[in-house]
Amino acid sequence: MPLGVQPVLSALLLVSLLPLLQAGDLPTMDSVSVSSCITAKKLCLADFTCSTPFLYLETCFPFKASAPQKPENLEACLEAAQQLQNSSLGSCRCQWRMKNQDTCLAIYWTIHSAYGLGNYDLGGSPYKETVTSKSRKFSHLNLFESGSMSQSSPDLCLKSITLCTLNDRCNKLRLAYGEVCSVARCQPQKCQQELRVFFEQVADNYAQALLFCPCDDGDDVCGARRRNAIAPSCTSPATDPPNCLMLWDTCLQDVLCRSRLADFQMYCYHMDPLGTCVGIQPQRCLKAYMGLIGTVMTPNYISNLSTDVALNCSCRGSGNQLEECMHIQESFSRNPCLTQAIKSQMQVHHLLLSKSSPTTISQDNSQSLGDPSYSVDVSQQDNNLAGRLQPWVSTISLSSLTLVLLLFPVLGHL
Repeated sequence: MPLGVQPVLSALLLVSLLPLLQAGDLPTMDSVSVSSCITAKKLCLADFTCSTPFLYLETCFPFKASAPQKPENLEACLEAAQQLQNSSLGSCRCQWRMKNQDTCLAIYWTIHSAYGLGNYDLGGSPYKETVTSKSRKFSHLNLFESGSMSQSSPDLCLKSITLCTLNDRCNKLRLAYGEVCSVARCQPQKCQQELRVFFEQVADNYAQALLFCPCDDGDDVCGARRRNAIAPSCTSPATDPPNCLMLWDTCLQDVLCRSRLADFQMYCYHMDPLGTCVGIQPQRCLKAYMGLIGTVMTPNYISNLSTDVALNCSCRGSGNQLEECMHIQESFSRNPCLTQAIKSQMQVHHLLLSKSSPTTISQDNSQSLGDPSYSVDVSQQDNNLAGRLQPWVSTISLSSLTLVLLLFPVLGHL
């Protein structure tokens, strides 16, 4: 190899690896895939000691037709479930936006079907925990603030809608559910489906700005925009609301709704004996709350002038199950964890959206709002461009590394 070539190659190799080293340990493909219940099931079926109790358990709690009921051979079913706790299925989880999510969730609930039988504790979330990003950007806020809207209108919900309109992806997804959720063209099932697509695919900052935009006291118009963000006239008409127990049973029949409800219980309903919220991360609670939108358990604001939320159901006609019905209803309407998370988010958006100039909410400020993991960064357009380029860094680095490795054998003969 010519003199001087090897140092150059070493430098290129170091530059290629630097972003990866800075990123810390990256999960391998094996570690990511094994945690999925789909992969875990394949591993289980290849092992006779695991496949036998699993196939038996599938006959105990079929989730395809109705909500799980207590089987006649409950003891044997629970024993089979216990045998699987130490298998690859015992700790498997699913991801929010993974391919074949429903299949993964169905496998999870086959293993955890006993939860929810005779009580209202679903036993924990089926979703693998993800790290919430600490940066939330509105890419058009600088341009928006240069106009007259911020000076002429204090309606921050209108500003949130306009910011969504200026973002191509947010606007496209919002128009999609608006078309099938309008009063004239209301298709309830299609409306719910498009709502789920919106809140799963749009960036969190835009979705949260629409749902949790702050309004001045008594501002009915602003409050109406906030309350109508999820098209309640189509998804949950006010006339003759169903019984909450019926909503619960209907939700348990669907693996997605059941999973989102379990996620909500885990991250939004931790209270001590005095009814005080404990140990809740506001951002994770809001994610769980938004995950229910588009299911039969869709919550919403109770009026245009209130930030209190509730399910569209009642407890009339509950008979001797009135206490259980009230428990379901109050998990939303009297939930201090959820109330705290919503108020904190409204404060964040008030600080962000009410400014007439680019604003940065530091992590110190976000801690005072009760959520140390959340910060908002609205930068100059040059900084936004830099942010858009950042995801390419690792790709470029990996490409450089590949090139270097390919050149090593060639240059070694020079």
